[in-house]
Order: sequence, then C-alpha cells, then structure tokens
Amino acid sequence: MSLKSALFELKEAMTIQRPGSIDDEFIKQIETNNQLSPGTLVFYFNNLMISNLGKAELKNNQKKVNRKWTKNEIGFMFQYIKERQEEGGLNITEILDEVSQLLDRGYQSVNYKYYTLVKELEKKREEIQKDYHFTTITEKDVPVVSTKIIGRSQSVVPLQFHPDNSDARPDLIDILSGLITNVQQLPGINLHELLNSLYQLTNMALQNQNVAQELDSLKNEVNQEKEVLQERLLKKEQQLLQEKRRNDKLQLEVAKLAKEIAAFNQLGDAAKIQNLKSYNQRLNYIIDGFGVVLQVGS
Repeated sequence: MSLKSALFELKEAMTIQRPGSIDDEFIKQIETNNQLSPGTLVFYFNNLMISNLGKAELKNNQKKVNRKWTKNEIGFMFQYIKERQEEGGLNITEILDEVSQLLDRGYQSVNYKYYTLVKELEKKREEIQKDYHFTTITEKDVPVVSTKIIGRSQSVVPLQFHPDNSDARPDLIDILSGLITNVQQLPGINLHELLNSLYQLTNMALQNQNVAQELDSLKNEVNQEKEVLQERLLKKEQQLLQEKRRNDKLQLEVAKLAKEIAAFNQLGDAAKIQNLKSYNQRLNYIIDGFGVVLQVGS
C-alpha cells in the first residue's frame, strides 16, 4: 500500500461521487487502508478540489483557452514527487506519469513543467553561489621555504622571562624583535615574504569569516521565510477544510429544500391551494442574495 494507490482511490471516488459527499471519515479510512499517517491526504484532496473547480470553469467558457498551470497544481506535483521518492519510487518518469493522471494533464505538459522549474531553481542556486565564495591558498604558497636541518646558532636571541614573577609575560615588541632577529639568521628564509604571506593569510581568514557570517544570515532568512510559508499553507488548509464542512452542511439544507419543493409540485392545483398554508409553515428556509441557504424558524 502506498500514497499512489491511496490518491488514485480518492480521485476515483471524487469522480464517481459528488465532491461534497466525501467526508473526513471517508478520507481517514483510505489513509488507514493504505497505512498512511493521519492527515496525509488532506493536502491532496483540497488541491484536487481546487483543480476540479478550475477545469469546470474552463468547460463553461465557450472560447478554447489553454489550461494554465496554477500554484496549487505546482505545489501538488512537487509534494507528490517528494513523498513518492521518500517511499522508494526512484523512476521519475513513472512518477510524472502518475502526476499527469491525477491532475488530468498530458504527460508532456507535466514533464516540461517539472524540468523547466527544476532548471530555474538550479540557476538561482548557481547565482547565489557566485555571490559568495571562499578564498583559499594553494600548498605551494604556504610560507615554508626551507626544510633543511639547521644547526643550533649561538647568536639566537632568547626571550627574556622572569621566573620570580609568574604573571610576567614577554612584551609584544620583544617577541617581534626576537622573531625578526632569529629569522634573519636562518638561511633560505626571506623575512619580507614570510611576513607578507602571514598578512595575506590573515586577510583571507577575515574574508572567509565574513562570508560565513553572511551565509548564516542568509540561511536564517530562508528558514524564517519557510516557516512563514508553512504557517500560511496550514491556515489555508484549515480554511479549505472549514469551507468544505460548511459546504457539506449547505448541501444537506439544499437537499431538504428540494424535497419540500418537489413534494409540493407533485400535488394537484386544488391540493396545492389547500396545502399552501401548511407548506409555507414547513418551508423554514430562505435563500439570501448570495445564494447561501439559511434555516429560520424551528
């Protein structure tokens, strides 16, 4: 059992039955039968509902208009591909074919849209990587000039420490002076090149540190935007679910109203006149200007 079988079962039910007649219990039963986590199909059901509404509007339009891709369909496609691959579906061609069947689109249309969006995403990533780069140094530029063993020089100037004062530290000027004196006495080492190399290394380290901080900041911004988008998506899903429940209730009210009207219409003219008063008393419904059925009375 998998997401594939569950979604195709749900789509078949939406095709045979009226979408408003599919309730939460029915969706939960499909999830249970296919060993899916609770709530897995809610996102797909809502998007299929929206997609069906869009297709219905196109049918009502007399002009032949190409069906454009919506954000819901694109989100549906990438979410389905992601979860199918997590299940172990590795053949992207087969997965795209499944998407085309679920969205009632041609395979070529789905294939073209998917790879076009993937290329655009890769291009954006490359542009971001061009803006941020790390500076490195090659092995040959490391400031090690001589590897020859050098004998101990008698003229090395040692640093002056004070054993009787444990807190005393050599002065920075004394350290640099001793370093310069010692390096000048070592054969094969150019003091100017050594200090310049050390200076360049510190510059590179600072540049890399700044870039790393900018990357961390960029990642934080992306994560924050992702959280905001997830919250918006969750709110939209909740709104769609509430709207679905409200529509289901309205469908029941409309059905009751239709039964009352049908029963009254089946009466003869004389019977209609006789039962008009009682009919009006039973007809405790009113339709406002927006087409919303409201129940009044008891």
